[in-house]
Amino acid sequence: MLWLFYVLVSRRVPRMNELRASNDVEALLAQASQLRREASEAEMSLAEEASSSTSPTTSPTTFRIVLPMAKPDWSVVDEEVEFKPQLEGESELVRIEVPVPCGLVLEESEDGSVVVAAVGDDSNAMRAGVRVGDVLRATSAVRPQMEMPTWQLLGGGVGRPRFFRFVFGADLQGPPKRTFEDVLAAVASNRDDPQNRPALLVFERRCV
Repeated sequence: MLWLFYVLVSRRVPRMNELRASNDVEALLAQASQLRREASEAEMSLAEEASSSTSPTTSPTTFRIVLPMAKPDWSVVDEEVEFKPQLEGESELVRIEVPVPCGLVLEESEDGSVVVAAVGDDSNAMRAGVRVGDVLRATSAVRPQMEMPTWQLLGGGVGRPRFFRFVFGADLQGPPKRTFEDVLAAVASNRDDPQNRPALLVFERRCV
C-alpha cells in the first residue's frame, strides 16, 4: 500500500506541474497578445502624427502688413493693410526696399498676377533679396501734386509741384482694378523721388 500510495502521489505531481506550466504558457500568450496590441496602437498613433505633420499647410485667410498709406489730404500715415493670398499652398508676405534702379523684370502671368520673371545679376533687386517667382502685391509710387501759395492764387499763378510718395496696389483684379501698364508705371515712378528713397515693394512668396 505504501508503494502504491507513493506511485499515486508520484503520478499526480507531474499532472500538477503540467497544469502549472499550461497556466504559465497561457499567461505568456495573453501578455504577448497585449503587447502586440499596444505596439499596433503606438504605430497607428505615430502614423497619424506623421500624416498630420506632413499634410499641406495653407496660407492664412489674410495677410497683414504695415505700410505708409496716403490720405486724401496727401498726408502719409503708417497703417496696417490686409491682403488676401493669391498663391495656392503656403505663402508669406515680404516687404523689401530696393534702391533704384531695381534691376528686375516683371511680367503678367496667365492668372492676372504681376510676377518677377527675372532678377539681374548683381542688381539692386538681387542684393535686396528679390526672387524669381515672387508675386508683386504693392509698390511705392511717386506722384507730383501742384501746390499753390495763397499769394500765387491771388495773382493767377500756376503753383509749384510737390512730390508725394504713397503705396500703389499691384493686384490687377482689384479693387480698384489696375492694368499691367499701371503697375509698371508705378514702379518706374520711384525714379522721380527727389529724396532718392529706395522703392518699397511688397511680394507674396511661396514658403519653401
